[in-house]
Amino acid sequence: MEEEMMNQNTPDTGGMMGVDNTPETPAVQNRLVEVIGDRVENNLENLSEQETQLITQLNIPQFRNFMSKVFGPEFGVIMETRIPKPQTPPTPQTSPVSQPSETPAPTPGQGMMTQPPSA
Repeated sequence: MEEEMMNQNTPDTGGMMGVDNTPETPAVQNRLVEVIGDRVENNLENLSEQETQLITQLNIPQFRNFMSKVFGPEFGVIMETRIPKPQTPPTPQTSPVSQPSETPAPTPGQGMMTQPPSA
């Protein structure tokens, strides 16, 4: 009896504990990504402003790649295609000429010595 129960949970028979390792065709995977992606888009509409900002900030390649390792490659595809990407601030243009400092140089009368001290 115990042996029968153990045999029922093998991957071959698809028991409760069995894993379904049936390979999916690319068409089935694409359709799955599309359906789940649509669901994600609908869920995004229900997020608060704070939650929307958070998911947008997390939509970077490092996070998508990490989560794809955990949940499968479809996760990264859905995140990349359905979630807004974070806005990156424009990078300042650097020029060979040094920029003036933000604090202005002192003017006469503000502590700058205009003549050497008399001896």
